[in-house]
Amino acid sequence: MSPPARRSPLDLGTQAPREPFRLRLTLALALLAAATPEAASRAETPPGVAPGPRMLLVSIDGLAPADHLDPAALGVELANLVALARRGAYASGVSGVLPTVTYPVHTTLVTGLPPRLHGILGNRIFDPLGRSNEAWHWYARELRVPALHSAAYAAGLLVGSIGWPVTVGAELDALVPEIWRSGSDHPADLELLRALSSHGLLDEVEQRLGRPISYPPSDADRTEVALHVLRTRKPHLLLLHLADYDRFQHREGIGSEASRAALESSDRELGRLLDALVELGLDHETLLVVVSDHGFLPVERELRPNTLLREAGLVETDARGRVTRWKALFEAQAGTALLRLADPADRETLERVRVLLEARAADPDSGLRAVLSAPEVGALGGDPEATPLALDARAGFTFANAARGDWSAPTSDRATHGHAPVRPEMEAALIVAGPGLAQTGNLGTVPMTRIGPTLARYLGVELDPRAAAPMDWLLPVSPERAPAP
Repeated sequence: MSPPARRSPLDLGTQAPREPFRLRLTLALALLAAATPEAASRAETPPGVAPGPRMLLVSIDGLAPADHLDPAALGVELANLVALARRGAYASGVSGVLPTVTYPVHTTLVTGLPPRLHGILGNRIFDPLGRSNEAWHWYARELRVPALHSAAYAAGLLVGSIGWPVTVGAELDALVPEIWRSGSDHPADLELLRALSSHGLLDEVEQRLGRPISYPPSDADRTEVALHVLRTRKPHLLLLHLADYDRFQHREGIGSEASRAALESSDRELGRLLDALVELGLDHETLLVVVSDHGFLPVERELRPNTLLREAGLVETDARGRVTRWKALFEAQAGTALLRLADPADRETLERVRVLLEARAADPDSGLRAVLSAPEVGALGGDPEATPLALDARAGFTFANAARGDWSAPTSDRATHGHAPVRPEMEAALIVAGPGLAQTGNLGTVPMTRIGPTLARYLGVELDPRAAAPMDWLLPVSPERAPAP
């Protein structure tokens, strides 16, 4: 027997937010409308649309600033990204956090905090004995602090999130999280995604399309879900993560035919969203924010620092090379390797590792650019208590977790990221257009930790008090558009 269907105020065919917020905000706007003509104009919204601030936040994974600032140099046409930057504002670069990989960075974007405070220290969970089959930080409950989407939901705004990292189990009005079974891309796994998404949401989209959602979901299908949420829920905040550009840069390389096609496709998906806002009459009141998480560097070889630790007796492996015991172990995060100690207070082991790796880094052919101390790790946003030492690879090199074999070997990837955020190639992108902009054109270099707080202030919601300060290129939300307390 099937369980009774869960009912939601956002089931297909309705657009009402949770009633307390809607009633309070509608009454407040009605009073303002009666008071002044200007307030009456602000109170006007298309039929069936809950009043309030609106934002569309789209992440194009792996988008570098140069990609949209000089698309001709890459050999691509990006009509929508270029047009948004011309009519709005853009960063010449966004300085990131350590490590510059997808999950820690996306979490920084929506919390305003570095990994050492928000708690997502890498893409994958730390699993020295390899028991998890390379599980990632998928679950929203792993966050130590509020995120933009959870804060907006708690404030009474309608919120949707499609494919955004670290959102499994998040309480939102419309959710399709990012998750997969490691090592599997079987279409049957779509049922896992369906079970973890908002009840009935993928069914609604598939019914409209007349076909199943692709698995793993393509950017085109992620956009289909986002379009459906825009049209049927009309959220105040909608997050969308597009990942194909990152995937093809890894596989085929920077500037490859496949990666350029993926970037142009991302631009077209963005165009579909912009068209939908026009169709719904929401284009003039929606703030459009395009972000990314990192750039890329070409790569040819992988480095295996755990082989040094095994040779030094700090790591033991079985006949298949799997770790069985360890006192110190490096956790590969693409262009960065983060040291973990079985006993965080074991200063003797830490010193042994430091001496080993600094000696290796002294070799100009080692592939190591830098050995980062705990204070340096903390200054870059990492957690110096969990990671008292880190390695940064030179261009052309990435890291691997293997504890057996040679120090260096060929890698299957053609490009990667994860390197220390001081590297210019790791800078991310930011484009913003729409209401509330106090500045247009080039914003210069924007610290990644200040993006989330700036967006939160615009929406009238609060993040963790330790979050970085908002920036002045976006005006705060006006009192009559803020969610009721």
